[in-house]
Amino acid sequence: MSVGIVYREVSARLAEYLELFGMEATAGPLRAMGQLVRGIVLTGSVQLTNAARLTAETPGQLAQTVKRLGEHLANPRWNHRAWMRAIVAEQVRDLGEDELVPVDATELAKPYARKMQYQCTVRDASRPHEPLVPGYWCWGAYRWNPDTSVLRALALRPYSTEQPAFRSENATWGRLAWELHQVMGEKGIWLSDRGADRPEVLSVWLRLRRRWIIRLREDRALEGPDGQVRSAGAWADWALTHRPPLGRAVTLAVYLPRQDVAQEGPPVRLHLVVPTYRFGSGERWVLLTRGLIGQHTGPRQVRYDYAGRWRAEDGKRFLGQLWHVERFGVRSFLAQQRLLTCVVAAGGFLARLQENEPELAHTLENRLVYWDKPFLIPTYRLSHGILDVARREGPPTLAVNA
Repeated sequence: MSVGIVYREVSARLAEYLELFGMEATAGPLRAMGQLVRGIVLTGSVQLTNAARLTAETPGQLAQTVKRLGEHLANPRWNHRAWMRAIVAEQVRDLGEDELVPVDATELAKPYARKMQYQCTVRDASRPHEPLVPGYWCWGAYRWNPDTSVLRALALRPYSTEQPAFRSENATWGRLAWELHQVMGEKGIWLSDRGADRPEVLSVWLRLRRRWIIRLREDRALEGPDGQVRSAGAWADWALTHRPPLGRAVTLAVYLPRQDVAQEGPPVRLHLVVPTYRFGSGERWVLLTRGLIGQHTGPRQVRYDYAGRWRAEDGKRFLGQLWHVERFGVRSFLAQQRLLTCVVAAGGFLARLQENEPELAHTLENRLVYWDKPFLIPTYRLSHGILDVARREGPPTLAVNA
């Protein structure tokens, strides 16, 4: 398939997709957001200059387009909430009841940033010894469908401890979880690691979600079936000794003590799921689940489902290594929020392309160009990187591999 045909085919489908959110407008901020999504899809970059090159013909036009995009991104008079909600709603429109939704937070390291709004201090896990550098935190939710081997971002929401209205990380996580739940409803199974094992976060998940899995710290207090309160590790040891294994794991009905975790209404019956094996490092999973055991789901499936949480790590790695999300150059914190929403929209389009037209998606991966421009961009490394990761780690790939 020639480059021109690929460009026209993808552009036509992308125009239909952008029209769902009003981003085919002829003027205003929605038009700018549409140009940014188009630029992310076709250039594999979040930089405004690359998106502007798709339409600019001269250096003067390029500078004007970059300025216009930046002004719309940072425009405080534009209420973007309906637009952001519509993008998330489209990503979860056909979400299956048992599809997995890994939730996790990561850092957006900006080690050389000096004048970016509300920048705080984060730990850069991509560098040796994880140094503390300027940057932002980002709460992310992803959708993992093992049937299609496609992983897409549902929400990427930056936050900073230096924001004027910042109360705490727990409050921020709770608010963002509530906003996502309002859009997606009860569909999907939320997954999280020990980062979500906090009384405030557990309280929010109890109130919002009927089906979830969280890996606990072993010192988390739990009330057992006999009413005694012990640590999760102690109950795990007891269950491994006294409960029959099924699916290479044991289960135990437990409750979260009200004095530790705020709850509304009657006590919520949860289940502790503990695999009968340990990993090479000696670690084990102590999983707390709701709405799964006894609901056509056994401990084996819970183990498999929780393993899908690592797809959030895949998502963060691909977003950083392939789309270079941390290379955004906008200074306004509001602009960063909108730019990351454009990343979610672009990833959603590519996921749709992978699922519905895999041949076209594969061609796009290998023939990414600025079509009808006198130069190419070296994005062959993107598809090569994906193939290398796929060979090493199996079929799953993130829907950001343009």
